[in-house]
Amino acid sequence: MIDVSVITVSLNAASTIARTIDSVRAQTGVLIEHIVVDGGSTDGTMDIVMGRRQGFAQVVSEPDRGLYDAMNKGLALARGKLVGYLNADDAFASPEALSQLVEAWRRSDGDAVYGDVLQVDAQDRPLRMISGGAFSPDRLRRGLMPPHPSFYARTTALREVGGFNTDFSIAADFDLIARTFARTGFNAVYVPTIVANMRVGGVSTRNLKATRIATAEILKSCRANGIDATPWSVLSRYPLKARELIDGRWMRLKGYQAS
Repeated sequence: MIDVSVITVSLNAASTIARTIDSVRAQTGVLIEHIVVDGGSTDGTMDIVMGRRQGFAQVVSEPDRGLYDAMNKGLALARGKLVGYLNADDAFASPEALSQLVEAWRRSDGDAVYGDVLQVDAQDRPLRMISGGAFSPDRLRRGLMPPHPSFYARTTALREVGGFNTDFSIAADFDLIARTFARTGFNAVYVPTIVANMRVGGVSTRNLKATRIATAEILKSCRANGIDATPWSVLSRYPLKARELIDGRWMRLKGYQAS
């Protein structure tokens, strides 16, 4: 049986998707299926994907109702024991990234596994070190979650909670994780390794308006899942983000270069 389904959602990602695909194909020690769900790109993205067609489990290119709708399409197609997402401008940090997660997951017999993510600029220089070690379920009330590009869960678990809620415009990833951890007995294991290099530019960090929307959606999700959160508890995540920026800058000063 397939160990891991890696889902890449794309829209006009011709400048970056080849790097993403190559990083998936470089993974060793684990049986992977790679699913690409494209939203109808017009910049040549699909030419690049089809030029590397051999090795993909599924390729879909059609209009969708946004990012989270596309992610749900990928989830519906997944056949792996675990499933996770690698965006079309991100890449795995090493050829062993997924095998390290899968090995830890097998030892724990848990429901999910996650690690760290390094946010990088267009030249792959470190900007922010996002540590999964800072997460625990009680920190959901602060709007904290495992770094999404490092989070791999049992495919059955994500389907059972209904996948991504497309009513959310920014924080559907937080909401999905909140719903999974709200399940009785759900547990996840942390692996202290950089799983993915994530290019800067996430929708939730674009501007003050996006920050307000993200905070409101996180609060909505917390209330729906019985998590005791307030606007102040959610906003308290920002000092941690500042520390992550400092850690990223320190890595940059030491000359660290993402692979």
